[in-house]
Amino acid sequence: MKFLIDSSLGRLSTWLRMLGYDTVYWRGAADRVFLRVAERQGRAVLTRRKDVLARQHPGIVLFVENDRVEDQIVEVLGKLGLRPEPDKLFSVCLRCNESLVEATPEEVRPHVPDYVLRTQREFRICTKCRGVYWPGTHRERAVAVLQRIFRSDTAT
Repeated sequence: MKFLIDSSLGRLSTWLRMLGYDTVYWRGAADRVFLRVAERQGRAVLTRRKDVLARQHPGIVLFVENDRVEDQIVEVLGKLGLRPEPDKLFSVCLRCNESLVEATPEEVRPHVPDYVLRTQREFRICTKCRGVYWPGTHRERAVAVLQRIFRSDTAT
């Protein structure tokens, strides 16, 4: 599933990308142009703006009720019948939404600190913005949050 998210849900867009979903963050007004882009690209619209719901749109428009991003993740995936897929986690660039590809330490050497090269062996790189990702502490914290969210989601 692909998403188009309005400016009211910026943090959610980052988390959906972490989960491996193609998620475009729309910085402009959530207007007719916004909905036409969603329709043209086959994206589900996520918003916290009730006026967007009143507009005609042939695709999925989901009003996100929760304020906290952790609750928003559970709400969106639950309403759409989606479950996190482990092989898709951390496969999308958090900055520009492009797919990441595996890279060798030699390929990323000019882009990461020496300490990272000494301590890490797995790297992914964005083919568009050249951002480099590795399984460091930021990823560990994100995984812990996702485990907590989905453990509590299945317990209810």
